[in-house]
Amino acid sequence: MSAVAILGTGAWATALANVLLENKNRVYMWGIDAKEVSALKKGENPKYFVHQKLVKSVDLVTLDIKEVLKHKPAFILLAVPSNFIAETLKLCIKNLDFQPIIINVAKGLDQKTNDIWSKSIKSIVGHKAKGVVTLIGPSFAHEVICGYPTMLNAVSANINDAKQVAKLFNNSHFKCIEITDEIGAEIMGALKNVMAIAMGIAYELHTSINTRAAMLAQATKEISNIVKLYGGKNETLTQFCGVGDIYLTCTDEKSRNFSFGKQIANEGMTKALKDNVHTTVEGYRTAKVIFQVIKKNHISSPVFNELCQVLFNQHSIKDFVKNVMSEIIE
Repeated sequence: MSAVAILGTGAWATALANVLLENKNRVYMWGIDAKEVSALKKGENPKYFVHQKLVKSVDLVTLDIKEVLKHKPAFILLAVPSNFIAETLKLCIKNLDFQPIIINVAKGLDQKTNDIWSKSIKSIVGHKAKGVVTLIGPSFAHEVICGYPTMLNAVSANINDAKQVAKLFNNSHFKCIEITDEIGAEIMGALKNVMAIAMGIAYELHTSINTRAAMLAQATKEISNIVKLYGGKNETLTQFCGVGDIYLTCTDEKSRNFSFGKQIANEGMTKALKDNVHTTVEGYRTAKVIFQVIKKNHISSPVFNELCQVLFNQHSIKDFVKNVMSEIIE
C-alpha cells in the first residue's frame, strides 16, 4: 500500500483514483472546483460519472494543495488540463520537502516548448522529484471506472520507476506494462490525436471499410516515420501506447479529436472551431507543430499534409481521401 496525491478532480483523475483505491492505496486528491471536491468527499463525481460511485471514499479531498502534500506521498499523479500543468507544478514544488515520483497522464506536446510532456515536467521539477513516469495507452476514463479490462504502458527512462508505478495500478482489470521509450510513446500520443481528426473526416465522408482501413493504415505508417525522426523506437508502435492508442483515438466518437474531424466534415471548419473554443482538442494544437516538422524535413506524409491544408489553409474536404491517395508514393 502506497500514498498517492492526485492533482486534479476531473474524469481521468477520478477514474485512476478508483483503481488506486481498489488496490488499497491511500489516495489524497486536490482540485480547484468546489463542486467536484464536495462530490468526491461523498465518493462520487456526477459531473463525469452520473451512475458510478468510487469503490470507497478518498482518504482526503481538498481545495488546499498543502493538505495533500503534507502527507508526503511517494507518488504525485498530475491530472490537470495540460495548459495548467506548469502552473500546478510550480505551486506543488513550493511545498515539497520530499522526492516523489511524478505520474504524468497528459498527452500531446507542451504548446510552449513543443517538447514531450515528460521532458517539460522534468525541467520544471528538477531535483524536487525522484523521477517522471507517463501513463499512456488506449483508455477512456468512463470505461476504466466501470472496470472494463484496460491495458496501457508505464513509460520512464528509469525502468525501476516505471515498474513501481505499474505495481500501483495493476489488478485483474487494469494492466500496466513498463517501457523506457519516452520519446516514441509520447510522440505517438501526440500524433494519434492529429490523425484522429483526419480519420473523423474520412469516416464521415466514406462508409466503405476498405477506405477507412486504408486511411488508418496510411496514418499509422506516417506516425511511425515521424516517430523515427524524433528518435523513437520502432517496436514502440506495437505497444499499447502505439497501435492500441491509435486505434482507440482514431475510430471512436468518444475521442474528442475524432469527433472534431467528423464535425468538420459535417459542418465545416468555422462551425467546428466555434463549437470547440472551450474544449481541449489536442490534435488541432499539435497539428501546427507537426506541419512545420514535415515541411522542414521533407517527409512524405499525405494524410498529415492534407489534414493541415484543411485545418489551416481552407482546403475543401470534398476530395480529402482522393487527395491523400494522389500523394502516396508507390
